[in-house]
Amino acid sequence: MRLLRINAGIDAKTNIKKLLKSVDVYNEPLPLVFLLACAVIKTDREQLSNQLAGVISHERFGNAMTMGAFQKICKLYNEHNIPVLAQKGLVQKLLYPNATRPMNDADFAVPKSVYRDAVDLAVENGFHINHDMLFSADLQFRDMGCVDVHYALFKGANPQMDDAIWFRAHKIQTNGLDVLIPSAEDILVIIMCEFYGNFLFEAGSKDTDIKHIFAQHPQWVLDAYKIISDTPNLNWGQIMRTAQMSGYDYQIKILTRILNKIIPGIISTHAKKIIDHCCPDYVVRKRLKRDRKIVYLHKINHKFYQSL
Repeated sequence: MRLLRINAGIDAKTNIKKLLKSVDVYNEPLPLVFLLACAVIKTDREQLSNQLAGVISHERFGNAMTMGAFQKICKLYNEHNIPVLAQKGLVQKLLYPNATRPMNDADFAVPKSVYRDAVDLAVENGFHINHDMLFSADLQFRDMGCVDVHYALFKGANPQMDDAIWFRAHKIQTNGLDVLIPSAEDILVIIMCEFYGNFLFEAGSKDTDIKHIFAQHPQWVLDAYKIISDTPNLNWGQIMRTAQMSGYDYQIKILTRILNKIIPGIISTHAKKIIDHCCPDYVVRKRLKRDRKIVYLHKINHKFYQSL
């Protein structure tokens, strides 16, 4: 929490020397170590060790490779009139290009009607498929970073939810390329529901401690904080209605409560009332019972694959 607060710019009191002693640079998840490196730069740059400086350089290099691959495939799709809708970390990188934000890959969506053609077109132009999954394909260009091409924004989501997000998106130009950016409200839904989905899946692994899941995916907090703080008129009613289309409203409620604990006051009293009205506590309790069954099924799947 302290690392997230420092990087959000709301904690200037933490003793960075003590914090450095509490984080094992060599054994903690890389995203957590990256947050530590960023916190050191913000508060006491003299404490930046070679190891932490290396983490920053590693992430910047990885981002450059990822964005290079994205720009190549986006140019290709622009030339063939295939719309590109940015998702998750790619949105943050496009909106705040000077920010150093870790990206495993560049996630974006194309319309379902042209999805297979889009994947084939990428392969014909030098990309190769790392993973071809039900809703997306993980593509890589030579030794550059990866892009993840989706046609469904969420696994198991109501297609009407995707349609609404596409409808509200607006076009920007970056490096001469046309990219669609979701509305601030829809970006928040994507960030939170993506993290929650990853959490459910990873919680099914016996080797994954709950706190390590949060340590592997801390960036959702800072991304959500940036959107909320930069959008004073954020429409929480729209956020909840969009999430309700796929039954994800309870996820928003749970994660806004967590977010408010990490960054006190980020969710206004007015926003909390809207969230509570749209998703009463009994709905959350009902959904959590189902989620426990989902985690159990994931545990069975993990055991099955480990036995192969």
